[in-house]
Amino acid sequence: MDGKQTVKYVALYQVLATLATVVGLGIVGLGVSMGFGETIAIVLNDAPQNWGDAIAAANPTVFGILAVVGVLVWQVGKSLALVFTIGKVAEGSAGTAGGADVDAAAVKREVLSDVDDRLSGIESDVKRHENRISQASSASPKGSSRSDESEDDASNRRSRRRASESASATGDDADASSDDAESNRRSNRRSSRSSSADARSGSGSSSNGSE
Repeated sequence: MDGKQTVKYVALYQVLATLATVVGLGIVGLGVSMGFGETIAIVLNDAPQNWGDAIAAANPTVFGILAVVGVLVWQVGKSLALVFTIGKVAEGSAGTAGGADVDAAAVKREVLSDVDDRLSGIESDVKRHENRISQASSASPKGSSRSDESEDDASNRRSRRRASESASATGDDADASSDDAESNRRSNRRSSRSSSADARSGSGSSSNGSE
């Protein structure tokens, strides 16, 4: 409901409430006239000489009844004006509700289409990530086998190095043993030479003594 319709319904309520107020106050005024009209005339014209006649001319019962009726008309008229205005507002809202329902349905369709598009995009992203994960998991055994092969090659290289080192150590030991044997031979030769020289000197001395 726009501003023009709001002003329209507010003005309608004010007119109806004012009408009820005027009618109610008119009934109350009629009661005052019928109950105290003659009394007011006597007081205004003949006071203060005829107070008794003024009091006797008063009819408070009629005034009370008409005053109650006037107040009831005023309050009930205001309530009826409010109910009538609300009914008109409801009818106007019902008239515009059809267009609002159409707009709401169009908005709902747009929202649902947008949600479907986003869901499809999310599903495609999930499938893409699943494919990447599967590819990574399938590539991991190859990498592990390659690492195992590299470890085996490294262990083979280490074993070869150890074997070469042990062979070189064995060669050094053989050289050392050969050197020891050569030194032993030389010492034996020297000892044999010294013994032969001693034998020669002994034989020479014995021959001199015999002469």
